[in-house]
Amino acid sequence: MGGTRPGTSSFVNRQHHYRHRPKPTASHRCALLQTGTGVIVGIGSAMVRESAAVMLGHYFKRRRQFVEMITMSGEGVGVALFSVILKEGVGKMGWRLGLQAVTGLVSFSFFMGLLYRPASLYHPQRRAILHLKNQRKKVKEKKTHVRTPKPPFLDFTPLKSSSVRMLSISASVAALGIYSPIFFLSLHGFSEGYDMQDLVLLQTFLGLSIALGIVFSGSSINKTLEISFRKVQISRQYVCQGCVTLVSVSLLVLSAVADYRGLCFSAWAYGLGLGGYRYTLKMLAIERIRGKYFSKAWGFIKGAESLPVLFGVPLCAFLNDSSHRYGRAGYYICAASAAISAIILFFVGYPDGRNMKYSTNG
Repeated sequence: MGGTRPGTSSFVNRQHHYRHRPKPTASHRCALLQTGTGVIVGIGSAMVRESAAVMLGHYFKRRRQFVEMITMSGEGVGVALFSVILKEGVGKMGWRLGLQAVTGLVSFSFFMGLLYRPASLYHPQRRAILHLKNQRKKVKEKKTHVRTPKPPFLDFTPLKSSSVRMLSISASVAALGIYSPIFFLSLHGFSEGYDMQDLVLLQTFLGLSIALGIVFSGSSINKTLEISFRKVQISRQYVCQGCVTLVSVSLLVLSAVADYRGLCFSAWAYGLGLGGYRYTLKMLAIERIRGKYFSKAWGFIKGAESLPVLFGVPLCAFLNDSSHRYGRAGYYICAASAAISAIILFFVGYPDGRNMKYSTNG
């Protein structure tokens, strides 16, 4: 009796099911793309960026302001470069291979992080620190029965400071609308019918302006000006307020522009203000927050921006789409939030309640 082998029928059934299974629809693919880029990439990039920003404080004490200016300006250069890379990669290789190529480029940062040496090797009193560590190890060996309390996983002690609370409120109010043009600049150009090369050039202008804004604001901090025989020092707070005010004005201009030149001008003004604001906000936090609380407090300040961005970007898009007669009305809300954030910065105090020239962060 001619029969089939025991495993042949199951193998044929699996092959038949694989060939005739329903293909993923466009909505299913879009949901996967949104989940991958919105959730996974968002969490990963936030963890990498903020941990790297805190790590700089362990390597650079005296020159931290200059080093922060160099590292943060690299973000603007990255926006300009990756706009071209994404356009060329995705345009020629397709979405899947193009995004995989970009992922390969980004993964190089992991291997570059392996080259970091311990920060204690660069400390001027390295030998004294090593001696103290050895002494502590000897004491711990003698007192093995004594357990030291572990620090809590989430420490809310920095929130007791009024400076941290006001900086968090100011950052959250600004985040309600200050980041919306990053999502909509190219979309506005696409809706106006501009060529793809023009849109890539617009993103390049945005990245370069962010880098230049960081450099200009970093160069102007703590400079002394002579006005009518009086020496006036440019503080970090005033530079931060000036940058966020520039963002507010550029958003008002962006709500009414209709041609490509106006869009490019708005992108330059917005990028200069945004780059300067992000840099000076961090420098202001370094100045107004005590050194031992800065790493935890900075996490709360940046975390306060998450929910406003989550609700502010869709709100701006909805108002822009439903108010064609009055221009892009969503940017009115964005400009108002940026202006209110600049006003809130007046209420940021110092660590000990008095005017300090520098904090322990350098």
